[in-house]
Amino acid sequence: MKLWMDVMRDLESVMNDHERIFDAWAEGGVVGVVFGPLVFGTSKLSQGAKTLKVAESPTVTFDPNPEVYRRLGVEPPAPPDRPLPDQRALLDKTLQSAKDHGFAVSVMYADSGAGPGGQGYYLQDEHSLRARAARMIDTLEHYPMAQGAVMDGPEWGYEIAPHHMNCRSYIFNDLPEDVAPLCAELGYDYKALVAAKDRFFTRLHSLTPRQVRLHQGGGLLGGFYMSGADPDLLAWMRFRVEAMTTYLRRLRQLLDAHTRRPLKLSIGPRSAAFAPLTGMDFGQLAEFMDYLHPKHYFFHRGFDGFVGTVYRYVETLCEWNSGLNDLDALGVVEALFGIELPGVAKRVDFESALSPEFFQQVVTQETRRVLGAVEDPERIIPWLDTGRFPHDGDPMSARDLRMLLEAAGAAGLQRFLYHHQGNLSAGEWVVISQLCGREWNPLKSAYHPADQLVL
Repeated sequence: MKLWMDVMRDLESVMNDHERIFDAWAEGGVVGVVFGPLVFGTSKLSQGAKTLKVAESPTVTFDPNPEVYRRLGVEPPAPPDRPLPDQRALLDKTLQSAKDHGFAVSVMYADSGAGPGGQGYYLQDEHSLRARAARMIDTLEHYPMAQGAVMDGPEWGYEIAPHHMNCRSYIFNDLPEDVAPLCAELGYDYKALVAAKDRFFTRLHSLTPRQVRLHQGGGLLGGFYMSGADPDLLAWMRFRVEAMTTYLRRLRQLLDAHTRRPLKLSIGPRSAAFAPLTGMDFGQLAEFMDYLHPKHYFFHRGFDGFVGTVYRYVETLCEWNSGLNDLDALGVVEALFGIELPGVAKRVDFESALSPEFFQQVVTQETRRVLGAVEDPERIIPWLDTGRFPHDGDPMSARDLRMLLEAAGAAGLQRFLYHHQGNLSAGEWVVISQLCGREWNPLKSAYHPADQLVL
């Protein structure tokens, strides 16, 4: 197994010591590096609530090339106020060194800082799409060392917990009025989808133990009847996938039509169980994406974590339905997503959900499902976040990391993408280097993982 390393919001910490760091990463099994967003001054190293260093105001790393934006008929963004020539030169040197080390170099958030888009809904508006594509092209043409771009979204919401109501991840926010033209374009009745969404919301507030126990474990039909046997609900789910796939395919076509060299494009959806809800169909995405980076985030609490999301569903469903117990709510999750957590029957069990059985069962299943979308397993490179504070979630130990990687590897995984180097702990690097390259010896190596909380 090999890995890609993510350098996120702490460019300077790697730039200032890149040769030593890259030498150690190569020895430890790194074969790719993802940099981004390409902005100076975003690092905030913190430890718990204590801030150790607050960076200067963020500055984009390059000036826009107006010719790229003319090519796509959009307005370029303004150049950064501060050119910072020394830092720019050092970044160029860092990216070139990464390539010279044999790493596949990609840019995260290559569209960051795009110029003004149009007035329509972003998944439909052609001008907004062209503005995004132009910025990605501009970024990748400015940095020819990079093979392509890694996208983190867009995606539809996937959380039902009320405290997500004001967040992008709240599912019941997903049909504002400006989505209506997109529904019509794709052949969907907007009002019917909104009504189905509202009925689903009501249904999730009126579940009974009898309904759950009758239909849980019943596969597609069981979940369908538990959800109210609502055909427009399935139409809403289908619309989510069709809208997202159409948008991403159009973006890929624009990039291919207007770039001057072949580019690798990849995207990081939720894990296989949750991805369809967010609009991500791995099989369709694999037709035009070079790599898929499903989020192998299995931690509790925080955001985007597998165990944490299931917990919030259970907690919310029990709050909404006084007659349901925790096991009933888990039955609803099983019916909707096909998820079973070994050894978990009530909420307190989530605190010890990351058992050896969890990795053998859940991680294996999530890995096999996404590998089924491609013939070449090297196109599947899951995001992986463990350590002290993964995505604001509960810690995952080096032991957890080993069990995760061993289960995924046994299921056929060959690559993963560690998120991210500023948070990498010594214990994690021992495990990673031992499984992927030459085992790190802290007494002899000049490299030591940053092991900070880089927000």
